[in-house]
Amino acid sequence: MVWVALLPLMLLAVSLLGAFVEDNRGSWVGDVLTMWNLVGIFGSMVFVPLVAVSLIGAGLLRWRFRIGRWLSTLGSSVMLLVATALSLGAIASLIAPPEHRDPNSWAGPLSILGTALFVVPYVVMTTANAYVLIRLWKRP
Repeated sequence: MVWVALLPLMLLAVSLLGAFVEDNRGSWVGDVLTMWNLVGIFGSMVFVPLVAVSLIGAGLLRWRFRIGRWLSTLGSSVMLLVATALSLGAIASLIAPPEHRDPNSWAGPLSILGTALFVVPYVVMTTANAYVLIRLWKRP
């Protein structure tokens, strides 16, 4: 359960290392790494409190099971919604007709392959948080 709570921070760490290795070579992988970094850094205002709530809930499961279950449920539910929204937003931006884009934008549009790669960790987060929620509420 703890590793599920830490998934957004692990993605940020891996994407920062990947961007360091990629070193802005101009490939579609670099675009995906840039998007992960942007979402991770600016999304940390949402991710860090959710990770904290989930970790506190996981820590309380042994001593105060009901409180721990509710806190873990809150953290996992909101993270599931955020990860699903990020996935759907990336797919929608791929499908939607091109709007007037800012030429000075920090991140360019992703290709089909880039969008598929971008969405993979968020689908994993959604699936893992759904699994945590099912496990939390199967217990009496």
